Amino acid sequence: MKRVKIFLIIIALIVGTAGCGGDDIGNSVEAYTLTIDNTTGGSVTVDNVAISGGLTLTYEVGTVVSLNASPDSGYQFLHWTGDVYTIDNVHASQTVITVNGNYSIMAEFEVLQPVQYSLTIISPAHGSVITPGEATFFIYEKGTVVNLLTKPDTGYEFVRWTGDVDTIANVNAASTTITMNGDYYICAHFREIPVVC
Repeated sequence: MKRVKIFLIIIALIVGTAGCGGDDIGNSVEAYTLTIDNTTGGSVTVDNVAISGGLTLTYEVGTVVSLNASPDSGYQFLHWTGDVYTIDNVHASQTVITVNGNYSIMAEFEVLQPVQYSLTIISPAHGSVITPGEATFFIYEKGTVVNLLTKPDTGYEFVRWTGDVDTIANVNAASTTITMNGDYYICAHFREIPVVC
């Protein structure tokens, strides 16, 4: 009978230990939740695993989790928001968070604003730039191809474009184009048509 009692006590201890969270030697381990989501315009990977929409994961206290926010085309990553106290760098798309509590974080993305450049066009006497105009401060998005067209005064002819002419298709043509890859200042030049006897 004594052996049966000892056996039942051992079984009870084993069952009681199996029901508790713990490490390999039976000690209980603190665990916390990490909820991760993102705004429109990108996605997040956690420890190199892509997540879709909001996701809640459970980690032991002190776990360091790698985060990677990837913007979609036309968007850029802004920062991490929420319970960001233990995020290594809230402004870095690739960073880590140390799980020391229950955290909820969000990767914030925003639409990229188009890059814009200015175009200033002038011409000296004896002609004008009729397309797009002259002595005006034009603003174009990067990569825009702008038509250029000059009109000489009577008795004069177009000679060339000068200034920031690297992306002008033909600097010697009165009708040409310029591709906006920077802020440009250009000038149209004219000369008197030589008299032929």
